[in-house]
Amino acid sequence: MTAETTGAGKAATSAPVKLLDVAVGVVIRADGSLLLGQRPDGKPYAGWWELPGGKLEPGETVLEALARELKEEVDIDVTASTPWVTHIHAYSHATVRLFFCRVTAWTGEPRGLESQALQWVGSRLATEDEIATARVALSDRLAALEARKATGETPGDLDVAQARAQAPEDALGLALTPAVGPLLPAALPPLRWLQVPTRYAITNMGGPAGLPAFLARLDAALASGLKLVQLREPGWVDGVDADSLFDAMQQILARTRFAGARLLVNSVHPAAWWSFSDGVHFRATDAAHALQAADVAENDDFGNQVVAPTALPAGKWRAVSAHNAADLACARALDAEFAVLGPVLETASHPGAVTLGWKGFAELVQSAGLPVFALGGQSEATEQVAREHGAHGIAGIRGLL
Repeated sequence: MTAETTGAGKAATSAPVKLLDVAVGVVIRADGSLLLGQRPDGKPYAGWWELPGGKLEPGETVLEALARELKEEVDIDVTASTPWVTHIHAYSHATVRLFFCRVTAWTGEPRGLESQALQWVGSRLATEDEIATARVALSDRLAALEARKATGETPGDLDVAQARAQAPEDALGLALTPAVGPLLPAALPPLRWLQVPTRYAITNMGGPAGLPAFLARLDAALASGLKLVQLREPGWVDGVDADSLFDAMQQILARTRFAGARLLVNSVHPAAWWSFSDGVHFRATDAAHALQAADVAENDDFGNQVVAPTALPAGKWRAVSAHNAADLACARALDAEFAVLGPVLETASHPGAVTLGWKGFAELVQSAGLPVFALGGQSEATEQVAREHGAHGIAGIRGLL
């Protein structure tokens, strides 16, 4: 992937000069490690690490371009790949559309065909010392940049982007193993997205009487690898803010924490509960209200305006329910970890309801700009189809719990 398409920059205020479509490979081994390449000497951002990929040629689909680029760059033949997340960013010289695709199977052993070093990396939570070190390094680079400006020098766009680029420890609280040098800014969002599990189970207990059976199902699902759960009980018999439901949440939370899973609380429940859990899942209307109430904004790595983390629960995940493009745009503006889009297929609980279908789902996901779960009629049987249509994973009640 060329550095000219990955540097951090501000959104352009005038019409873009040209449009560049870029296929980017998120090549993942069975152990979850990710393939990175180091840009060789003689190229912009020499020594920086990036994801493999490149520009689409005329007439190519994204997956065709991806397969060609990975063969030319790292000498592998892709046998399984799916569209994932598409980011659009406006630069002063062009608008770049980055088609991130997950690559999960290939033949051949990756090797650098363009004089680039390759490295498989995993990720873990960064220590406080690692985060502090990354922040000091960023501060030093910015100070050096300002010192150059103070002498009357005008640093080029490349120098500015390199100075402002964040490390994963600072930007995401993640450390790569083994450690590598600086990452191009476009490699950071996929690292964040990869932390989101691919199955999202939603509770449906109804009341205290349904709790024991639910906990038994939850225990089995967690033992089978479930890592993400939403507490959503709008029909709880004692009320959505009942002490009995809070007690149930505490029992669920004890199990998810023990299993290394996350529990998000639906926004129909009291905001005071969010601090006990791992985050909030906003209903579409609540997400819109949260966005309107927030008065602090910043730009993400792609120049898009998002709500600053200080405007919402610190350190907590945010997710958003979506039914249309406006809801997805709201999720993106809230800087949510992911969105849930549906209904895709008809469900037993809502027979005859209007559904998106896979075509409608894929069309909306392509411009979402963040991971999106498919909701409605989803189960293990639909998971691969969902991925083929751009879903990050599947969400549901009956099909997952």
